[in-house]
Amino acid sequence: MSYELVPSDRDEISHQETSEYRRTHYRVYDENGFLSTFAATSPENATLASVSAHLCKTFAGTGGTGYASKDMVVMLGSRIVAVVRKGTDGLPIVTTFEAD
Repeated sequence: MSYELVPSDRDEISHQETSEYRRTHYRVYDENGFLSTFAATSPENATLASVSAHLCKTFAGTGGTGYASKDMVVMLGSRIVAVVRKGTDGLPIVTTFEAD
């Protein structure tokens, strides 16, 4: 069984992120701050690949349908695990970083 990734709304995050939360959720930020979160645990079971695919799919959307082609950083725990940025052709480019 698979579940579609549905990011949390920016306005929903009003709690303090605990270390447990940071360890179990991919968090996405742009230059304005927090954008969305994806649970790496059940039932969502987000992976870096699925989060990156979702960000690319909705990269150019505006008006609440996407990320308005803004550069984004993806974090898991205290580490940056990916960067999604706008390429010269306007399409998203994903750079991932391997764990040590």
